[in-house]
Amino acid sequence: MRSHHAFARTRSVCRHLAESWRTGLTIFAFTRTGAMRRLRVAPPAVLAVLLLLAAAGLLSGGLIHHAARYTMHLTRTVRLERETVRLERENDELISRLAAQAEQLSRLVQEVGRLRELEAMIRTISGMESAGEQPLIGTGYGGLEGRALREQLRE
Repeated sequence: MRSHHAFARTRSVCRHLAESWRTGLTIFAFTRTGAMRRLRVAPPAVLAVLLLLAAAGLLSGGLIHHAARYTMHLTRTVRLERETVRLERENDELISRLAAQAEQLSRLVQEVGRLRELEAMIRTISGMESAGEQPLIGTGYGGLEGRALREQLRE
């Protein structure tokens, strides 16, 4: 029985809304003196106001969404700038370290060249064979070839 009663009330409210839509919207306003004014607004004006409110809502929602995306992109850009500065500093440090190592390597190559010249002079003075004739043991010879080489050098 209750469901029938709720349905009847809903139908009654719908009829009332439909009737008020046809006649327009009535607004009751009270003045400071206590008098009541009755204002009747036509349905097209109500529809226009509702459309304006919906458009304003959509526009403000779009602006809020745009502002949120802008803030997110700005935050990401700032973070990337900081990371870029850090990487540039690290890159400069690595370049300077690499230059120092290249200089050290150059000095080592010069020293090895001087040592080879000294070795050649010592071998010439002592009458020993040249260093290029015999391969050094343990410098890349392995397997059967390395074993044969070691046995040959022992003899």
